Amino acid sequence: MSLWDWAVAAYERPGVAGACLDLQDAHGQNTCFLLWAVWSGAADAGLLERAAEAAQLWEGEVLGPLRQVRRALKSSTPPLSETAREALREEVKAAELKAEQALLDALGRLVPARRSEDPLQALRAAAAAWGDPPPDEALVRLADALSVAQLYAPKANGHPGATAARNAQMLDETADEPESALRARLAALKQEHADLDSAVQAMAAMTLPDLLAIGRLKRKKLQLKDEIARIEDQLTPDIIA
Repeated sequence: MSLWDWAVAAYERPGVAGACLDLQDAHGQNTCFLLWAVWSGAADAGLLERAAEAAQLWEGEVLGPLRQVRRALKSSTPPLSETAREALREEVKAAELKAEQALLDALGRLVPARRSEDPLQALRAAAAAWGDPPPDEALVRLADALSVAQLYAPKANGHPGATAARNAQMLDETADEPESALRARLAALKQEHADLDSAVQAMAAMTLPDLLAIGRLKRKKLQLKDEIARIEDQLTPDIIA
């Protein structure tokens, strides 16, 4: 999983977005830089300083101005019509997302991902490298949200044992269900997967597609696909050749 994919998935977890926005808006931190620190587990002071300098430059010259324009376009902005204003705002929003992705891609090339075993420690180090550290409780809030999501576990990326354990746990949760209930759930999941596929195609065909929303739907489709496969395996008797 790339840093961008990981960061988008992390941001969607309960509590993460609110904690990130608080650190950004109230305390002048940079969300991309903080998430990179947790993803990479970077502990070297020199590396953190170089990454912070690069992120601060990008924040000052690109991300910050784009964010200001997007927020300014949130309300009526004469002489633009409401339709023109909203269309322009969506274009700026898309540019802002691309700028965030560009920053994360650049940061991701600085160090291989190993995902910090202690998100709070990584966040504290990153916040200190950024300049004026925020109150510790603000960092604790984000660390707790990321910890609950279990997105930082080092063995979760490419470790077959971890994947097998998760699959086994999810199979255990449906092991005692009667076959009729499993088949009903399977049908519902397949219908939901088809509905999501239609929604993705419709959004992709829009003049200004919301790439973030499309990404969310695609990840949900993958989750549904995995669950469908697990239930189908459970309904299929083992064949011993």
